Amino acid sequence: MLFSVQRLTVAIGNKVILSNVSISVDRGEIVAIMGPNGSGKTTLAYAIMGHPRYRIIKGRVILDGDDITFLPPYERARRGVFLAFQHPPEIHGVKLKYLLDFISKNKDYMNMFKYLGFSEEFLHRDLNVGFSGGEKKRLEVLQMLLMKPKIAILDEPDSGVDIDSIRLIAKAIKKLAEEKSGVLLITHYTKLARYLVPSRVYVMFNGRIVASGDVELMNKIDSCGYQCIDIGKCLLEEGC
Repeated sequence: MLFSVQRLTVAIGNKVILSNVSISVDRGEIVAIMGPNGSGKTTLAYAIMGHPRYRIIKGRVILDGDDITFLPPYERARRGVFLAFQHPPEIHGVKLKYLLDFISKNKDYMNMFKYLGFSEEFLHRDLNVGFSGGEKKRLEVLQMLLMKPKIAILDEPDSGVDIDSIRLIAKAIKKLAEEKSGVLLITHYTKLARYLVPSRVYVMFNGRIVASGDVELMNKIDSCGYQCIDIGKCLLEEGC
């Protein structure tokens, strides 16, 4: 298994916000984590990445056989963990061209850049400053493709973007998976399911995994919402 989170419990201060979470993603696999707002999906992404605000009480994060649970964020990134933010930050004074030249190691990226809907004018703009929501998300996808991580964690890449951006983002995710990277897709929508078929779907509620299944679970949620899932039964059985 390329990547796994094993019985992870996470707190902010003295408050436990994730409890006993276990997920796995193999090479070339697209796995989705779904759940309503406030269910703990973004918290899980930050904990995986080593954000200092989130204290791991127990459990492990394993990448390619190595325990990375307590490594600093930069070391996780160096080892191949990529996180695309739900709200990518704007960074004044850093030109987009400088960033792309650095992460591409000066390899040509213009065809991919234009394919994702950017003109050369964007290269001379400050990173994400004045970019639309879709432009920010597509730019993070471009960075992901250039960096070729072992595991890409995408936090709501379909949030606040138009249908054309969703199509492009879906194609990019497929391309990365075809290159044998693992993809962990975090979302509370099912819009991307029209273009991607995750091999496994987890559902989070109140900081716990309460259900898991294949794409049919996602379709069920799409048809009647999260109330379709018997959360009480799932919690008693520690997963469905």
